[in-house]
Amino acid sequence: MKITKIDLGDVYSGKAQMREALYIERVISDAQLGLLSLIQNYTYRGIVSATLERSLTFEEAFVGACYIVRASNSALEKRFFSGLETFGAAGNELAARELLSGFAMKEAHAALTPDEVAGLVAGANLDIVRLMDYGDRVIETCGMGGDRGILFEGEAVRRKTINTSTLSTLLLASIGHHAIKHGSYSNTSAVGSTNAVEQLGLMIDIPSVAAQKYLAQTQRFHYTDAHAWKTIHDLSHLPPMRETVNHILGPMTVPIASCTRLDKVLGVSDKIHPSVIARAYAKLHNAGIINVGNVAVVCGLSVRAHQIHKDVHMLQLEHNALRPLVVLDELSPWSSVVSLVHRGEYLGTDVVYPSDFMIEFENPHDVFIQNDAQAIYDANLIAASVQTTKQGHALNKLLAMNAALALYIHTRMDGDMTNIRRSRMMSRDALKECYATCFAAIEQNRVVDYLQQYRTEAVVEAQRRA
Repeated sequence: MKITKIDLGDVYSGKAQMREALYIERVISDAQLGLLSLIQNYTYRGIVSATLERSLTFEEAFVGACYIVRASNSALEKRFFSGLETFGAAGNELAARELLSGFAMKEAHAALTPDEVAGLVAGANLDIVRLMDYGDRVIETCGMGGDRGILFEGEAVRRKTINTSTLSTLLLASIGHHAIKHGSYSNTSAVGSTNAVEQLGLMIDIPSVAAQKYLAQTQRFHYTDAHAWKTIHDLSHLPPMRETVNHILGPMTVPIASCTRLDKVLGVSDKIHPSVIARAYAKLHNAGIINVGNVAVVCGLSVRAHQIHKDVHMLQLEHNALRPLVVLDELSPWSSVVSLVHRGEYLGTDVVYPSDFMIEFENPHDVFIQNDAQAIYDANLIAASVQTTKQGHALNKLLAMNAALALYIHTRMDGDMTNIRRSRMMSRDALKECYATCFAAIEQNRVVDYLQQYRTEAVVEAQRRA
């Protein structure tokens, strides 16, 4: 093994082999080199102590991430991390795991700051085994997982919904946009994005640089699994498994080269306010870590916002007011909070309703299904093709609405900047037009047709090149 330090056994052996095949020594940017020069200034004990007492600076959080990555990536350890405080091989692993879990506890009980999130992501970004050139610009939709879902009366397990971000990416690809997806196996839902694409026959776990370059450069859709492209996730799967902050680091460290502009829709759970992640993206762009284009950070609520808070502005700013209402890490059929970023500029936070897309959900509960793998797989297929049943039509609308937000971010937001800066709101007319485009794609069966084409052409050709 070149880089992998943690053996998780047969279950993840294929992912480890793939990351070894894809690994190439990274060219480190001047911004990253400048941060790496700071590692001898901070001890592990000092960072842990500071984490318990106050918010970390961007630089402290970056070095904290270096301590974490040092325990899972042998290439980075040898190349950059000789100056870090050491506890021996097993001790380094334990220290990294505790720091990962400690940040998750801080997120849940105290709140992380934009500087802490940006610093952690900047350090974890070093762990990506290969950065892909996707051309000038791509769109990605992703969620952090951990969404609470809805508890139906008389049921012991909360219901979840379809793999909205994965299907949205496929919908965008089906109408001609270069769309990528970075994800992993299930967290709180029975089906994660990797599970979903494998079930759809799209997972390309081919440990071949040629095959991956072919998919990235010639296809409108490309999927990258977090475990196959990074080592840091191995730490989260060491027994006994517990919550770590990898649910933030994973979706924010996409294997994309700095020459490609990244437009992104990222869903968050109730543990963190969308504005924190949005401000972190602005910092990452300004620090030269990620080439950020337009970003929308989203959380979906269990109610129409104005019914709970007469002053909806409270939800846009205060996490304590927002947190009890969050049930989805995507747009919900009731209302949603969306924080916006353009390049290195945080633009503010908007509250959107289905009516802003020119739709309503007669019964919003129709989009929630049993948290069972087969039920979610079936619902994914139902959502991707036009339906006449009440629940099927609701799933069509949920998918089209979320894809419409991504389409707006990718194709319309640049031209809407004057309006957003003035009103802190996205153009409702543009959202409606994007929704009409996305729902038409479902009606025309374009998502299903694209899936079939990808399975029979792209997959076959990629395997031939491997």
